[in-house]
Amino acid sequence: MVNPIFVISFVGSGNVATHLARALQNSGHLIEEVFSPNVRHVKCFAEQFGCNIVNDLKELNTKVNLLIIAVPDAKVEEVAKALPPIKGIVAHTSGITPMDVLQGAKNYGVFYPLQTFTGNRKMDISDAPFCIEGSNKEVVKRLSELAGKISQSVQLVNSEERKHLHLAAVMVSNFVNHLYGISHDFLESKQLDFNLLLPLIRETAAKVQDISPEKAQTGPARRNDEQTLKSHLKMLKNSPENEELYRLFSEQIKKKYNE
Repeated sequence: MVNPIFVISFVGSGNVATHLARALQNSGHLIEEVFSPNVRHVKCFAEQFGCNIVNDLKELNTKVNLLIIAVPDAKVEEVAKALPPIKGIVAHTSGITPMDVLQGAKNYGVFYPLQTFTGNRKMDISDAPFCIEGSNKEVVKRLSELAGKISQSVQLVNSEERKHLHLAAVMVSNFVNHLYGISHDFLESKQLDFNLLLPLIRETAAKVQDISPEKAQTGPARRNDEQTLKSHLKMLKNSPENEELYRLFSEQIKKKYNE
């Protein structure tokens, strides 16, 4: 019978590691230890979850049920190659990194939460899809069972599919947030309150859950309103980068809906 309680260690103590550790601990699992070169983060992580700090990857407890690698994408393979032989499962949380970078481990997989994580912001990850991949059926089963304890959405997604999801996720989250930042700075320069846009932001995010983005599209470019487009571009003339960004988006929308 599979032990329902996982003993888990982390490599990495940043946003993803912290949110995952909190959810896993709250669901009854034990956070054993953590390794991270970031001294400030790793101390905070250890204090928060009552776990040990490991100063060298080779000193990690090899008997844990699961070792989660939650580090920047470019560091996953490097970390994997430096690990001691782990008896349990070794899993990474990267959207873009193939599962096979972990093939030096006996049992390995991917435990990828499709969500954005920020600092100490409290959040419920129960609706975040967890994309699972495993080196064998037993790994898939165990990772899926674990994900099911903290999320209502557990999906089997291979490395090729996951990288496409990751690209789309960057566009709908990171790129959109960057546009929020541009709008915030623009309004601040005009002594206007960014909070006036919040109802619009909420409705834009809400309606795409009910209708397709194509049907939800509105605005001057969608209507091919050249007068308004020219007026907006004129307002951005002192910000060439943002002017070009506005022009690029508008041209793509016009091409999609008016040609």
